[in-house]
Amino acid sequence: MKKQILITALMTSTLLAGCAGTSLLSNQGNSDAKAKHRPMTDNSKEAQLNIPYRSLDTSRELTLIGMGSCSDQNQPEPIWKTIKQANPQLFIMMGDNVYASKKEDKPIIDQYIRMNQIADYKELREAIPFLATWDDHDYGQNDGGFDNPEKEEARKVFLNYWSYLKFTMPKDQQGVYHSRMIGTKNRKVQIIMLDTRWDRTALTKNPAYNAETNTEQPPKIFLPSEDPKARVLSEEQWKWLDQELAKPANLRLIVSSIQLIPNDHYFEKWGNFPKERERFFNLLKKRKAKNTVILSGDRHLAAIAKEDVKGLGPIYEVTASSLNKPSRNLAPEIDKSYTTPSFLKPNFGTLLIDWSKRTLSAKIVDEENKTQLEQDIRF
Repeated sequence: MKKQILITALMTSTLLAGCAGTSLLSNQGNSDAKAKHRPMTDNSKEAQLNIPYRSLDTSRELTLIGMGSCSDQNQPEPIWKTIKQANPQLFIMMGDNVYASKKEDKPIIDQYIRMNQIADYKELREAIPFLATWDDHDYGQNDGGFDNPEKEEARKVFLNYWSYLKFTMPKDQQGVYHSRMIGTKNRKVQIIMLDTRWDRTALTKNPAYNAETNTEQPPKIFLPSEDPKARVLSEEQWKWLDQELAKPANLRLIVSSIQLIPNDHYFEKWGNFPKERERFFNLLKKRKAKNTVILSGDRHLAAIAKEDVKGLGPIYEVTASSLNKPSRNLAPEIDKSYTTPSFLKPNFGTLLIDWSKRTLSAKIVDEENKTQLEQDIRF
């Protein structure tokens, strides 16, 4: 009987270790009373990055996906309870998953450890699979691009935290772009996670911009780049994206941490690189990707945008931001591409797939579980 109990205990320990990607047992117990007074080593911090998580079953039929961005680990995050009530099968983190771009928020690894201490978030991580890409604040530099001096460290921590990427991306790939194909037969969802940071060239700052300008429409912070070599994605990522779009899929979700369709606002966007934005839509046309929906974050507001692309018809973009760091604007943002006024308070997005009707119902939901924006999209 004792032998059977011992075997059961060992099996349980093995399952826990496998679920988290590393053993959790090393962090349990307190046989050494002095241990809590010792400063954390790099190894002990690495161990705290690993929490139990659900692996993604790519054979499973997807019907409900959650998504969000801009999660400040230093502030309360009550919205995770609401997200759990929505019961998505998968959650997509679209960037600024932690805030680590300020001097006081270094080293980056400490911010992920702090994020893991949010009980409701950790509970959801254990319940459903997550996919993630980054934006400037978890990339380690506000508005950062290819010349970010902390990019290597940010990437190391990002891959250790979102450990599924180590088994998803080629080992020699620099950026964090990747994709997953989920479902079978005629119910396949392709999720393409772009990296709009690692290789992006410098933004063109507007010399006329003054943050103190007291006008209804202040000058834009950034201007569209006229440099023919200016880029959002590297040539390697463009080639990879072309190959991904060539794969058969019934519905494609392309995650871009920054907005792609909206072009009127004066913050970061693909519109600051007009040739890259045009190249994106040309690639969709080349691959006849009518079944594509773009997902984005970054903006600290939620919006649904539409672009009528010749040869494809309407392409929609759903922006879900922020999980707990809302916009300071007093009035909704106006953009000619928005189908409805933007929503400024904490929110997350849901994508409900009706396979029989071939429709995607995109919603923006607030902390009180109320739908604030909604759009039905045929695919």
